[in-house]
Amino acid sequence: MVQNYASGVSEAQIRLFKGFGYLVLPQFFTPEEMQVLSREVEQTMALQYVHKPFDGSKRHWTMMLDEETPFHAGLLEDPRFLTLARQLYGDDVLGVGIDANRYVGNTGWHPDTASLLQYGIKFAFYLQPVGPDSGALRVIPGSHRFDLNDPFWGPAVRALPLEEVPATALSAQPGDVIGFDLRTWHASYGGGIDRRMGTVVYYNNPKTPEEVEYVRRQGEGNVNAAINSFEPQRRFLYSRSWLTNPQKSPWRRAWIERLATVGYFDAPNVVEGGWPLAEQRV
Repeated sequence: MVQNYASGVSEAQIRLFKGFGYLVLPQFFTPEEMQVLSREVEQTMALQYVHKPFDGSKRHWTMMLDEETPFHAGLLEDPRFLTLARQLYGDDVLGVGIDANRYVGNTGWHPDTASLLQYGIKFAFYLQPVGPDSGALRVIPGSHRFDLNDPFWGPAVRALPLEEVPATALSAQPGDVIGFDLRTWHASYGGGIDRRMGTVVYYNNPKTPEEVEYVRRQGEGNVNAAINSFEPQRRFLYSRSWLTNPQKSPWRRAWIERLATVGYFDAPNVVEGGWPLAEQRV
């Protein structure tokens, strides 16, 4: 039976997340929603990689923010995600992205940020069952609190065989969602070929000059990690359509305004055609 997450989670679950950096949300999506998610991923991946169809040799990635994927595109504003993100990171949390992935093999240990000053939450969901030896997300509990400059967290963790690092493997069924702090060290083992995962990502609204600077840099970093690494057909993160906010979402408008203010959109290929949009230039 699908659970109702639109009203958020309990105080005990919030304490668990803040203490250990992750949270498992079983039965989040309905079976019907999973069918829609699968169909949108299949169609979009085919379009994004028409120039190099998936052959199991390299991961494929794409953003899922636009009108051709309407169910995915609405997930940032979906109360089930947004309410929880606001519970954990404040009412001014910033919705920044939705993507889809076709993974190949293991994923090595890493956090999803270059600094403890740039953080937020990533919600991950799989389109097939995953377990400890079949690609389930592995997390090092509490690692979101550790200093990224400590030499242990780079060389020492990566020097061990992936599966030998003490960690928690978060098995999941289609419909389940896992939320984790972007600073949490995570990996996956034994995923085989074509492990399909989607994510919904929110950033903390930066408050200090140092936090603002790291969010600004993250735009360029996201282009390098996604567009330049995987070379999808669409060579930008955010389309003109998404940024013009045709649905008139007050949430999206606030996110765009804040991200623009801190310079997140300024780097090449973050925005289709460059930022600001032509109709907004003076």
